[in-house]
This record gives sequence, structure tokens and C-alpha cells, in this order.
Amino acid sequence: MFKSIKKSAFLLVSIVLVLGVLSACSSNNNNAASESSSPSASGQGSSDSVKLTMMTWEGPDMTNAIKESMKKFEEANPGITVEVLPSPLKDYDTKINQLISINQAPDVFMVGNNIELISGKNGQLYDWTAKLTEDKAFFDDFYPGIVSNWQADGKLYGIPGLMNTYGIYYNKKLFKDAGVPEPKVGWSYKDMLDAASKLASNKDGVQMNGLYTVQMNDPFGLNNYAASADAPFTEGITTTSKVTVSDKLVEVVNLYRDGVKSGAIAPFNPSTENYPSLFKEGKIPMMQAGQWYADDLIRTAKDLEWGYAPSPANGKSVAVYDAVGFASPTSVKNPDAVYKLIKFVSTEMYESVLPKFPVAPTTYKPSSQAYFEALKTAGHPEMAEALNAMLQAEVKTPVRFLEPWASKAQQFIDVTFRNVIDGKAPVEDLKKMEEGINDVIASEQ
Repeated sequence: MFKSIKKSAFLLVSIVLVLGVLSACSSNNNNAASESSSPSASGQGSSDSVKLTMMTWEGPDMTNAIKESMKKFEEANPGITVEVLPSPLKDYDTKINQLISINQAPDVFMVGNNIELISGKNGQLYDWTAKLTEDKAFFDDFYPGIVSNWQADGKLYGIPGLMNTYGIYYNKKLFKDAGVPEPKVGWSYKDMLDAASKLASNKDGVQMNGLYTVQMNDPFGLNNYAASADAPFTEGITTTSKVTVSDKLVEVVNLYRDGVKSGAIAPFNPSTENYPSLFKEGKIPMMQAGQWYADDLIRTAKDLEWGYAPSPANGKSVAVYDAVGFASPTSVKNPDAVYKLIKFVSTEMYESVLPKFPVAPTTYKPSSQAYFEALKTAGHPEMAEALNAMLQAEVKTPVRFLEPWASKAQQFIDVTFRNVIDGKAPVEDLKKMEEGINDVIASEQ
């Protein structure tokens, strides 16, 4: 994702391709109209008008709701107009990185925390640090630990918008049939693994595991167990000087290895792409996954009896930190107007959009209530409670490495971790993984 393009001819081709995509970008082929304006339209128009562009990766229906919400912003800010540029999520990071590098990025664009930190440090994003003081009351209302993790060397290069959380979806009927109590806030890893063991079955040669992991099937997922007991895999979220395979991480790895061996937990190596569909069909008891699957379940699986519990803990309350938000290039011509737009999309826009498309809680605490109410209205108050608990968890852990060397370090995880969990490699190989990652970190410092 962050590899530099060394050959000038290849760079020229990339620029042409990116600009070509922007002339007709859409979330999918269902979009009737193409976007024809250049994303670098900041400040175009008459002397008393400002036209801003904003790129998102949301699907077509949610994008239409976002466009509709922009009418409210424009009414409240006469003279400012906003053009929403939808872009497919696939390869979005590559595209936005290229646009940033050639000074063609939109005035506002959705961005992951990793790109915000890296591009900010590279001097490619607008610095909003002054707003931390000027608009202190606003920033004080974000959930704990959110804004600080969007700061690189004390500077703020973007504003958080949504928080991904990773909990456990569970099938209420299968729990009831197995005589297993439904999980709830405060449950432990022992509770989860005991439930997985009781829910697993093998009928007519067809194995149904008790727990399936869509995300969190790596050291960062199992790190919750270790971090909850003050023995984390990484030192922090935004910066890592070393990783540690602690006794607690080995302990939980062995618990999962035993679970895979017994059939309580699905193996980690096979593809997880079909797990959400299997859960939707009522064929999976528990699925560890991101909160965004709830949007589809609410809208298209009305007969499925399902619930949602937070990730378990092994001591202190713990949750994975994975925020996405909005940033702007250094080249914006109207920073005051741009800041108004970013602040609006991080708050009021989501308050109107999330009740229709409950994909994630907002990182801005007051605005998250609209999302929670949507879950409650849909019959899932337990999910609202679980998500709120994770957002306020005592310990936050990273979902991935956020540094420029992340892809190099990830190679050691890819060749080791899942094989260890599935019993195809010895637990001792985790130390080799640790050494390989720490060598990468040392070489990049």
C-alpha cells in the first residue's frame, strides 16, 4: 500500500488512471449518474462562493443519504456548496494515497487512522492542531482515547468520525437449544470458550464449530486477552518500538489451539468470507466480527434471532481501537469552510444518516446516541449496551500496525500465526515471529 513508485513512466500511468477513475467514480454500477467534477475544486466559483469536494467509500444507498444531509449543511452555511464523490472501498487506500501524492486529493476525504498518521507526518495533510484549543469543548466530547490516537507528534491531521468495534454475534436460538446462557457485558474468555465448546456439534459428519472468527484472527485479536492482564503484544496504538509475545499471549494461543483441536473453534487458516452468510442463515452459533454486519442483519434477516456481546476480557475491560475519519490535503484554499464541513460530517451528518444505516457508532459521544437509538428501535438494545461498553473500555488495543513498516512486519504474522493456532506449527514459532517483527522495527528506526 505504501510502496513508492520508482519508475516515472509507471507514475504517469497511475496518475492518468486515477484521474480517469475520478471522472466517473461511483460505489458500484447501480449509480445512475457519474461524478464529473475534479476533486481539486476547492475555492472554485465566484468570489463570494466556495465549492468543496468530499470523497467517501460508502455504498450507493448510504452515499445518497450523505448527499441529502449536505443540503442541511449548505442551508446553514450560505455560499458553501458540497459535491460528494463516492468511491468504491476496494483499493480506496491506494487511490487516496496516489491523489495525495499528486496534489489532487478532495478537500475532505474519508481516511483510516494509519493513512492519516503517515500522510500527516509526511507533511501532506492539513494541520488542525490549533482547533484543539480553539474548539476545545468539541474535542472534549469524543470518547476516551480517540483524539489522542489521531495525533502524530502532538499534531492533529484529521478528525475521527466512526469507530469500528469487534464483538461477538450470537444465535439466540442455538444458545437456547444448547442450554447455554446468552453472553453479556463483563463476560470472560472462559465464558466464551465454554460456550463455544457446548455449542459445537457434529451431525451426520457435518462439523459445526461453536466460534467462528471473521476478523481478529491474528495476534491483535488475541492481544485483548494479554492486554487485559497488563501483558500486551504492542506497547501502544499509534507507535510501536517493539512487540512482545508474553506468557499471557502464549496462554490464550494455547486455549485457542485446544479449541480448534476439539472443534469448539473454527480453524484460522480457511477463508472467512462465507461466515457472515452462514451466520445469517442460522448455521453459526457465534461469530466474532465487526459491528457493521448488524446493518445488513437488521435490514435483511428479520426472522433471525441474534444478539451481540462485547469482546470478552481477562481482567480489565478491553476493546480494540479502530477509528476512521476525515482529513484534508495541505493545499486546501478555504480551511475555515473545510473545517466546518469536517465538523458537520463527524457529527450532524451521522446523526441523520446512521438511523437509516446503522453501520458504526460515532467517535463523537453525543452523536453516537442516534446510532444507539437505531439499534434499540431495531430490537437490539444489547448491542447498544455492548458497543457503548467497548467504546468506554479501560484498555484500548490496536487492530493493526499503523506505522509505515506495517506491511513488512505483517509478513511474519501471515506465515506464522494461523498455522500455530491450527496446530500446524509449534507455539515456539511465535518467538520467531516476535524476533522477525522486532528486526523490522529496529531497521526502520
